[in-house]
Amino acid sequence: MRRALLFLLLIFPVLARAEMVRDATGRSVEVPAHVARVLPAGPPAAVLMLAIAPDLMIGLPFSVSPEARPLLSDPAAALLKIPRLTGKDDATDAIKALKPDLILDYGTVSPRFSALAAAMQEKTGIPTILLDGALTDTPRVLRQLGAILHREQRAESLAVMAEALLKVAPPTGKTPTVVYARGPDGLTVVAPDTGASEVFTRLGWKVLAPAGDGWFRPSDVAAIGALDPDILVFADPAMRAILAHSDAWRGLRAVREGHVFVAPILPFSWIEDPPSLNRLLGLAWLQGRDPGALATEFNAAFYGRALTPAQVQTIVSPVYP
Repeated sequence: MRRALLFLLLIFPVLARAEMVRDATGRSVEVPAHVARVLPAGPPAAVLMLAIAPDLMIGLPFSVSPEARPLLSDPAAALLKIPRLTGKDDATDAIKALKPDLILDYGTVSPRFSALAAAMQEKTGIPTILLDGALTDTPRVLRQLGAILHREQRAESLAVMAEALLKVAPPTGKTPTVVYARGPDGLTVVAPDTGASEVFTRLGWKVLAPAGDGWFRPSDVAAIGALDPDILVFADPAMRAILAHSDAWRGLRAVREGHVFVAPILPFSWIEDPPSLNRLLGLAWLQGRDPGALATEFNAAFYGRALTPAQVQTIVSPVYP
């Protein structure tokens, strides 16, 4: 009996140190039971972590603009820039030096990113998981990450809010068509059936784009006019001034009829940059929710910062018309 008890006491610390997590790639990854340092692999994972546990983040894999930083919680606003796992350069040595307990990726579950997660774990020896970044999967992912980080209560409250924001009434009558364009000139059109157009797919809108390859396709006003979308959505606030003064843009039917919008971008784009929890805002806004009320509620709940009226106005100021 004493020997059996001694054996259990000896192995218990080992058992308590890790638990198995099955990620979106189907890999079973041994994750420490107590995770204190998380390295987000890219911007989508960083935004996910900002919502659930910013205090556990080693840093951010992107630069936060001076306008966005005051809109985040104090722990988030204090984070410094770190190497990006999903970037072009090999950041293996820099990542190992940061000594994370866990590397978290969040986004498209493709062979490329699945292989990247497996390779990073093999090279660094650090547990690396990829969670599914599909918009409709948001509540489940929030709960899964909350369980991994032992932030179940926090994750549950966010998941319930995400479920409410994901409820979309199907379009009545004709299916609306939409062109979503990036860039200060509005001439980089997002292709359909991509992560960048997922908000519109969820709304039941048909995404139009010029023929071509890739997620982002160069275009011009005439080509966009030829597509004749019912709705135009732009990602860059600079388009507000351009739309006010450009005869070419004002000639498009969507602009003439007032069916054109410029998406807010603070603290992160409401449509797809990065493709993370921030897309919930775009979904609810384009459904007809008041952008000021949305910004107030979402920012307090997901980013941990109650906004002042002036901050709310700054966020929604690009919205057009």
